[in-house]
Amino acid sequence: MKAFAAFILRGPFQAATVMVAAALLPLLSVLAAGALALVTLRDGLRQGVVVGAMAGAALFALMFAALGTGEPALRLILEQWVPVLLLAEVLRRSVSLPLTLLLWMALGAATVVGFHLVVPDPAAYWQSVVEAFLAVTGAEGELGAEGGTLLQEELLPVMTGLWAMNLMLVVLAGLLIGRGLQALMYNPGGLRAEFHSLDLGREAALVALVLWLGGLFAGPGLITDLALVTGVAFVVQAIAFSHAMVAARGLSVGWLVPVYLLAPLLFRPLALVGIGDALFQWRRRLGGGASSQ
Repeated sequence: MKAFAAFILRGPFQAATVMVAAALLPLLSVLAAGALALVTLRDGLRQGVVVGAMAGAALFALMFAALGTGEPALRLILEQWVPVLLLAEVLRRSVSLPLTLLLWMALGAATVVGFHLVVPDPAAYWQSVVEAFLAVTGAEGELGAEGGTLLQEELLPVMTGLWAMNLMLVVLAGLLIGRGLQALMYNPGGLRAEFHSLDLGREAALVALVLWLGGLFAGPGLITDLALVTGVAFVVQAIAFSHAMVAARGLSVGWLVPVYLLAPLLFRPLALVGIGDALFQWRRRLGGGASSQ
């Protein structure tokens, strides 16, 4: 990985080449964001913009030649590369992972609010998206009555929040890959220490808790979607709490595997653990290290 990071930092052409190659492979596309984050963290916003523009232009041209449209490239640039560029620059200047993740959470919330302002009926919009997808894949009749009910009653009403959460997690993964590669090159173990002490603060925790309680009473809609995107930030804090406690007690990293495997199923409980850690400083009290705030 150190050689990979060194290759990215060799120059704009090398970094852009890695970004384009990764972006063309769906399962590795997050590495493109990671390469952009690394360049920005190391060389600053201007160099990040240069590399991102080079990679974006090349990716747009390739997709236009292959598909007749460059829209997928534009979506990738706007949804992943631009947020990663912004967050990496904030992290470079502030050297504060908590501050950067608060901005990351705010960007997710702004995305949800913007979507609700532009789309009057989000559930109907997502219904049309799902129907179009099923038509293209030829799977219209495979949902069945039970699957259709689950889709209508459980998924479509919160699809906006789930969509925003997915974008947020991809962006965060790219940012952390870049930070991890930077630490590997210049500060071994630096990301580990930053992550173990991650604390988003009491104020943000109170906002997340109010939104979560509001969503329970308000039902599907803007408040619930905002609760999801703020909740995912505190799931990240809960995971940081888990890492810190495992390290403090000298346990095997195998203890963390269930946390990651169960995170999608235990989203709300994990978010509440993260909120509790921010509000009551559990990490410090249980010997998992001092909080960052």
